[in-house]
Amino acid sequence: MVAGLDHRGALAWTGDWAAVDVLVVDAADEGRAGDQFPGVAVVRHARATGTGGRPLIVVVTGHYLHDGLRHRMAAAGADFYYLRSELRSPEELADVVLHPERHRRGVPPPADARTSGALGVATGSDVEAFVGWIEDREAGPELAGPGGRATPRSRRWERLRRDASRAGGIEARNLTTGDVPQGQDVPSVRQLRRLWEWAARVARPDR
Repeated sequence: MVAGLDHRGALAWTGDWAAVDVLVVDAADEGRAGDQFPGVAVVRHARATGTGGRPLIVVVTGHYLHDGLRHRMAAAGADFYYLRSELRSPEELADVVLHPERHRRGVPPPADARTSGALGVATGSDVEAFVGWIEDREAGPELAGPGGRATPRSRRWERLRRDASRAGGIEARNLTTGDVPQGQDVPSVRQLRRLWEWAARVARPDR
C-alpha cells in the first residue's frame, strides 16, 4: 500500500505515479460545492504523470449511470469503471488487478449519446476545459444554484457565457429542439447551467 489519500491529497502527492501498480479512485464527492466528480482530475493527473500504462486505474462510483461522468472518465483514460457495489471485497479487487483480462475494460459509453450534442458538445469541444474554467473562477455554486441569478442581464454574465463557452468550445443550442439558435452565437446561461449539471453535478432525485 503506497498511500491512502483524499482527492486533494492525490493531486498534491509528490510520489512517482509510474511506480504505482494500481490506483483505485472514488469518482465522486457529493458534498463539494463545485465539481462533484474530483476523481476525474485525479485520473487525468495520474495518467499524465505516469508512464508505460502505469498505474492501472480502477474507478469505482455510486454514480455508474451518470452520462457526464462516463464522458469525462473515458476522456481521462480510466482503465476500469465499476459500480461501487461490484467490488465488495479485497479478493474481487485483487482479481481485477492481477487478472485484468478476465474483466471488461474501459468506460461504458453514455446511455444517451444525443444529450451531449444537444448541450453544445461538438467534435472539437473539451468538456474538461469548460469544467476547469468554471472551477477556477468558483462560479459553479452560483451557476448551479436553484434560486436563479442575481442581475441576470449584467455584463458579468455576458462575459461568463462568452468565456466559458470559448474555453470548452461549446456551441450554442436551442435546449428545446437541439438546433443552433438563429442569431445567437453564444450559449445561454440556461444551456451552460444544464451542461454544468450534466458534466459536474450528481443527479438529483427530481431529475
